[in-house]
Amino acid sequence: MAKTPSDHLLYSLEELVPYDFDKFKFKLQNTSLEKEHSRIPRGQIQTAKPVKLATLLVNHYGEEYAVRLTLQVLRAINQNLLAEELHRVTGPERLLTNHINRLGR
Repeated sequence: MAKTPSDHLLYSLEELVPYDFDKFKFKLQNTSLEKEHSRIPRGQIQTAKPVKLATLLVNHYGEEYAVRLTLQVLRAINQNLLAEELHRVTGPERLLTNHINRLGR
């Protein structure tokens, strides 16, 4: 079964060492959002582990914006290699290919 953008988002969060995961959560709480989006409550973010945070992001923002926001925060905390990998596996051309493959089945 092909991995979804949510799967790749979770993988990126799981790859962060605890200190960088804490930085990610801090930066997420202080990052500018597109005006149609509201913040996830601080208390939910602060106590979240990777699986819970990935779930919060996807449920609150939708898969596409959750991935874009994760990319933004990863870059902001200098996790550029992780951001590059997430972008490579979830970029627009990759999402289109996955969508076409699903339609063909």
